[in-house]
Amino acid sequence: MLNKLLIVLLTSLFFTVEAENQLTIAFGSCFKFYRTHDTDVFKRIQSFNPKYFLWLGDAAYIDYMPILGIWRAEQNETRVKEKFDITNDDKYYAQFKKNVIIKGVYDDHDSNENNGGKFNPLKESAKQLYLDFIGEPKDSPLRKQDGIYQSFYADQHNKVLVVMTDARYNSDKFTGDSLGENQWKWLEEQFQTESQLIIMTSGVQVLHDDRDGPETWFGWSKQKLYALIKKYNKPIIFLSGDVHYSEILKHPCPHRLGQNLYEFTSSGMTFANYDHIPFVDIIFQFLFPTTFSSYQDHYYKSNFGILKIITNDQNSPIRIEFETHSSQDSSVVLSKTILIEELQKQKFDETQSCILDVPITERQWQNYKLRFNENIVVVIGSLFLGLLFIIFLIYNIISYVSKFLELYKQIQKNKQKLKQE
Repeated sequence: MLNKLLIVLLTSLFFTVEAENQLTIAFGSCFKFYRTHDTDVFKRIQSFNPKYFLWLGDAAYIDYMPILGIWRAEQNETRVKEKFDITNDDKYYAQFKKNVIIKGVYDDHDSNENNGGKFNPLKESAKQLYLDFIGEPKDSPLRKQDGIYQSFYADQHNKVLVVMTDARYNSDKFTGDSLGENQWKWLEEQFQTESQLIIMTSGVQVLHDDRDGPETWFGWSKQKLYALIKKYNKPIIFLSGDVHYSEILKHPCPHRLGQNLYEFTSSGMTFANYDHIPFVDIIFQFLFPTTFSSYQDHYYKSNFGILKIITNDQNSPIRIEFETHSSQDSSVVLSKTILIEELQKQKFDETQSCILDVPITERQWQNYKLRFNENIVVVIGSLFLGLLFIIFLIYNIISYVSKFLELYKQIQKNKQKLKQE
């Protein structure tokens, strides 16, 4: 009798434990700026056994920089293809493609115009060559539409929808439209699907609005996107690239949207800000207010992103686990776990105050003052060292000039002596 009761008890405990499944998606951007860069990053990504890898821009740098800071479009299509082949022929990526489904959208450097958009004269040529690069068939509908925006279900149960936007092809800084009319219509259709979670990707970051330097969606386009989110209250997260660092962002005013919004950025698979900007963490503290993320939510060295979607025995998403991994040793450098309830409909209150109501310039100025006070010793020390350096330069210039003048006078004296002799 006791044995039977024990069996019943164990059986009931077993079936009350909810079975969990995991869908893994890897993503990254900004690969091989230095074309001879030897990296095993795709070998490292493969170790996580992702089902998909999402390129989020700059898979190849098809434009070029003849002068530091000045980019030029590559006019020769053969050269463009050769540059894409540099990535395609990477020995670890070539193996990686055999085991993982590759999807992608370009950003500026793999669409052949730095910070380009609607008026890029080479955008159609770059689009076709990019689609060749990711292995898109010649008869793919993407080849005929105005951009490479696309969507697909990442799971076989049609619960997790990946929506990849094209923020370059029709991006118009004069009108503030990041997507173009056709893509906006298409995007609203994605919100109307039966999916339970949308993973929306963008080559540039989506949420932030008060930073000097990094590109983001135009203000008008943000508001149009937020209107769709408020209308459909679909659980959604954003993935992005472009900026050469990794970051976890969160919209500061969920009560204005009726739900929480998170954005995960992974950028700089082999080319990150730490590699070419001295004191990048201190500089960006001054340039980036903490409206959308804290300084602990940044990683400035080379990295890749891993997104894990955990589903229950009904195949419904129950939580999301994001990790940024170092490209050098695969260690976890940033992480965030979100329960699906956090992304679902919450209290909506437009009357409640929001930091975004504060003008951008005021937020930036407050950040400058705060960072100055926090780093006053560093700032004063830097100014003092700078002053010493200037004094050193002036002293040496005066010294060299005086020595030159003395030498010149001596030469003149010698000439006079020669003449007298």
